[in-house]
Amino acid sequence: MDLLNFDVIQSLYDELKEEQARRCSLLREKKDKIREIDIYLDGLLDKEESDLQVFLPRKVEDVFHSEIEQSNTEKEKLLAECSELEKQLHSHEKKLEQLEKFLSESFMLHVKQFSILDAQEKERQRIARDLHDTSLQNLTYLVHKVELGSLYIDQDPVKAKLELATVEKGIRQVIEEIRNTIFDLRPMSVDDLGLKETIDKLLAVLNQDKQFYIKTDIDTIMDMSSDPTSQLMFMSIYRIIQECVQNAIKHSDGKEIYVQLKDCGSCYRIVVRDDGRGFDVDSAMKKERHFGLSVIKERVMFLEGKMDIDVSNGTSIEIEIPKKKGGENKGS
Repeated sequence: MDLLNFDVIQSLYDELKEEQARRCSLLREKKDKIREIDIYLDGLLDKEESDLQVFLPRKVEDVFHSEIEQSNTEKEKLLAECSELEKQLHSHEKKLEQLEKFLSESFMLHVKQFSILDAQEKERQRIARDLHDTSLQNLTYLVHKVELGSLYIDQDPVKAKLELATVEKGIRQVIEEIRNTIFDLRPMSVDDLGLKETIDKLLAVLNQDKQFYIKTDIDTIMDMSSDPTSQLMFMSIYRIIQECVQNAIKHSDGKEIYVQLKDCGSCYRIVVRDDGRGFDVDSAMKKERHFGLSVIKERVMFLEGKMDIDVSNGTSIEIEIPKKKGGENKGS
């Protein structure tokens, strides 16, 4: 739903709310009038008939017949109007509840969409920064090497060949860096091999210097392309694990990382735990160097999951992602 339609529905909700308040006020006024009539009638009927009979031997009902009849007629009319107002209020209450639910869901959708756009923008900035700091710098260096080799080619062919060999090695390194960037944008092995193998490959790349001992417990989930919603969920799970492990490698100062992904029937459970120093969660959420933690939180919120962080003994991040209703996202 676009913002214009959201505003139209919000305006309709506000109008109904105002109309509901007006009708409630009108209902209170009519009920107050009914109470006034009852008090008036009770006052008449409570008069001591003996006092009246001293001067005028007739019953109270006979003396005040027209007043009582007029009051009862007005009371019956007010009761009918109150009954009709209560029906209208009940009907409007149901409509308001439906609109409140719709607006609440729409608002959450807008929040999720904003979070996705924000995460995408941060991801673009990170990719641009990585390309500038690695591939672009290396290519600039290699251009200088080619220029240097062209100067040597007539004067010292051997030295020129050595420079060209350096350039060849550097170009292969840049190709590998760009290939890793492309893989990071969309791991093609997710579709071909499944989530488990793709995560194993990711962990091998992240830990290629063998700085950490990484232990895994990952269920085999092969149904990766049943529908776009499932694909988005599995890619988000992949990104969540990627961010958690990258944070552990960069910030934990530990030696071991445990990664778990389990199919629990109604949900997928993710655990990433390290034996590092931990951190202050509240302050980390505000720091730029820990912006990956905010991205994880946004992804979990988008998937309507829940996340718990325990930093009492290293860092342990536990996440539950609910499966979609209707039998979607089945794991094998």
